[in-house]
Amino acid sequence: MNVEDLYRLLRTGHVQAQGIVDTVADPLLVLDESLRVQGASRSFFETFKVDRYDTIGQLLYELGNGQWNIPELRRLLVEVIPRATAIIDYEVEHDFPDLGRRTMLVTARTLHHPDKASHSMLLSIVDATDRYHRDAARDLLFGELRHRIKNLFAVARSIARQTATEGRSAEEYRDDFLGRFGALVEAQDLAFAEQGEAGLAALTGRLLAPYAAAPEAVLIEPGTDVELAPRMLMSLSLVLHELATNAAKYGALSAPGG
Repeated sequence: MNVEDLYRLLRTGHVQAQGIVDTVADPLLVLDESLRVQGASRSFFETFKVDRYDTIGQLLYELGNGQWNIPELRRLLVEVIPRATAIIDYEVEHDFPDLGRRTMLVTARTLHHPDKASHSMLLSIVDATDRYHRDAARDLLFGELRHRIKNLFAVARSIARQTATEGRSAEEYRDDFLGRFGALVEAQDLAFAEQGEAGLAALTGRLLAPYAAAPEAVLIEPGTDVELAPRMLMSLSLVLHELATNAAKYGALSAPGG
């Protein structure tokens, strides 16, 4: 085999290896023992908006604006090669150019060469910022949900105790309790509505809808938007329910044209 054939063989192997690296969806670097970049995936260049000539051959901690110059990460990477260990999801939080404040998870694994005389390392980088934000928002939502459910049960218990039983049939108690509880459910539904839907007008309209058999029975005039907090929604829904119920039994809603 002459030099030209050897060069062609090495070139073919390099192209194939680079093709494999480029298929990785997340940014990927191939480092030598000194943490110098030997290769990088296409996704690395696209994600961090860097040029191949500014990356290949550079030390990891000198890339870009020094975002990877993290002493603890550098120490861990140096220990990966001689100990043949791995780093899994090491968290790096940094202000990256063109990306802003991001949280990256770095995973490093050693590549063993057949001659066992040299080593290289695969360094994968996963942007976990959006996932972390979603997890934080989910935890906040679950916390709020637990709090609201606890309050809902407390209010339901209070409604059950305050609904009069003396001199009333079980059916009458049931109807009064379910009416009040239904108003509470309506308030909870509005509390989880999109912004702009949990206002006074929406609450009034939904609670009075069962009593508006005729268009003229209940008239709600438009006015200034009033947004209501969850606690206010619950209290006001019960007040409006009682007013509407009393009006339907004894007042303006008890007779046509009332």
